[in-house]
Amino acid sequence: MLLGGNESVMLQKSYETLDNTVYNRLKEMIINKELKPLEPIVQNQLSMELGVSRTPLRKALGELEKEGLLLRSSKGWYAKEFKLQDMISIFEIRAVLEGLSCRMAAPNLTHADLVYMETLFREAYQQRDSQQADAYYKADIKFHNMIMEAAGDEILQRTALSNDILGYSFIQGLYREPKETFTEHLEIINALRNRDGLAAEQLMRSHIQKAILNLKSGKIDIYK
Repeated sequence: MLLGGNESVMLQKSYETLDNTVYNRLKEMIINKELKPLEPIVQNQLSMELGVSRTPLRKALGELEKEGLLLRSSKGWYAKEFKLQDMISIFEIRAVLEGLSCRMAAPNLTHADLVYMETLFREAYQQRDSQQADAYYKADIKFHNMIMEAAGDEILQRTALSNDILGYSFIQGLYREPKETFTEHLEIINALRNRDGLAAEQLMRSHIQKAILNLKSGKIDIYK
């Protein structure tokens, strides 16, 4: 039986919801060390535990591999081991790279870009306590990627999006609450709106360096 237009759209949305659910649960398992670092992931066992088929599971595993949270060998996928000093070094590098990208992006971002960024954060912040809580996290990723793209430097972008930097970066939102970062994001956007690249650079560096303080405080137990 052929599906009608509405049924097809609803089915597609249900698949996307399942994919996101599996992806988010796996990411949570990595962060909480439910998936032990460096131990091969047994897909049959994991699919039974999550109550899903292997298709959405493999899709989610592939996405997490791209983000640098999982590694893959001949034996399959396994969770990456996070080390404190590695994470600190990565965020120090990020602070420099993304600060530079802000300075370079300032003359290139359009009014529409900046309106989109601000709207994205305001809407996501309002949803932070709802079932769409991960919207803020996704807005954060989109924000940083848009600035990097607007900088217009392929080497800078490729370096910032390398697997090691990307993998550690994707867990940033887990140890800085939206209420801490919301104002910081708006300040960066305002500096970009004023075409003040130097101010935007300093604000971005400060924004990322505050994550290092949280790491050094020992509040977060995701590293060895």
